[in-house]
Amino acid sequence: MSTDTVSITSPTTEVRSAPVAWTVAFALGLGVVGSGLASSTPLPVFVWAAAFLFFAVASDVRSHRVPNLLTMPAFICALIAAPWIGASAGMTDTLIGAALGFALLIGPYALGGVGAGDVKALMALGAWVGAATILGATAWAMIAAATFGITSLALNGELLGFAKRWGRIAMGMLTLRRNVYEPPVAGSHAAGGIPFAAALAVGLAVQFYGGFPW
Repeated sequence: MSTDTVSITSPTTEVRSAPVAWTVAFALGLGVVGSGLASSTPLPVFVWAAAFLFFAVASDVRSHRVPNLLTMPAFICALIAAPWIGASAGMTDTLIGAALGFALLIGPYALGGVGAGDVKALMALGAWVGAATILGATAWAMIAAATFGITSLALNGELLGFAKRWGRIAMGMLTLRRNVYEPPVAGSHAAGGIPFAAALAVGLAVQFYGGFPW
């Protein structure tokens, strides 16, 4: 069985203004800090996470990219420091958290739902906060992304078209027995996508404050 990805049309990238990106990043970073202060999360843990997500969100909102220049140093820092300052439960938890971050997004990445930078960002955060926290944060992030996305599509009259497009993707995968992805129509609201780093910031904040969604 082939696992090649077939792209039906060319993807598009919407670039947002820098002031919008930095404002969103600041607000979500502040949310992570606030949730950390309101919980029992150690100060270095939520400060580092908030700083990392601030830059990740700013980049993702503006250009739909989370660069290696941010994710790779953060990942290395997490591997070295997390077990020693109480961010994770030890080196084993750090490694499992990183592996879980990769595993949770590799499927959506293969389908074109998230970018490689999103996968690396989740690996870095997973290494920092450990397996349990990153699992809950990712679950909350998926809920946040789905809620925002469905609401936005419905308000812009694109929800039915979105459902039909993913129906064609599913049918193509079943017929061709390979990964198939059909990007949204250029200029549509769906083409703008949802910056997953922003959803992840929401997810981590909720996880710090309220714990798991189950």
